[in-house]
Amino acid sequence: MTKDLDIVVLIDDAFEALNSLRKAGFRSATPVKQSESPEPMYVLTHQGSEVDLLVAAGEPEWTVINEAPSTRIFGMAAPVAALEHLLLMYLYSNQPRHMGDFARIVTETDADLAKVVRFLREVHPEMLTIFRERVRNAKQPPPPPPRPKPVKK
Repeated sequence: MTKDLDIVVLIDDAFEALNSLRKAGFRSATPVKQSESPEPMYVLTHQGSEVDLLVAAGEPEWTVINEAPSTRIFGMAAPVAALEHLLLMYLYSNQPRHMGDFARIVTETDADLAKVVRFLREVHPEMLTIFRERVRNAKQPPPPPPRPKPVKK
């Protein structure tokens, strides 16, 4: 599982969040152009720490933000994504590290996969096939590709 902090903000709050992270010393891996619409995701780093700022312009992020249970972090109450919400966000991400995080949640936690299926049926039924495939691959990974044969000289 990757060791970063994923923060989800509404699209209207993206640049404010980026500015706050910048003031805390974080720098974006890509240029931030405030004259354009926010990107769907920014990767920011500071002293070996990494933050992924995910910008909610629709589903599933809206649901993640609206349904996130609150917990205490660093002495403050903060909304935190449930495992099912993380699966949804990682499903829509094509980053290899998020695919690995998805697989670890499926195989190492008690995430309610049926809840994710119900959400997808209602909101994005076209994603059900991909979700089921990723769950299957997490539980029974496909074999690695064959090693290349040595080149004869």
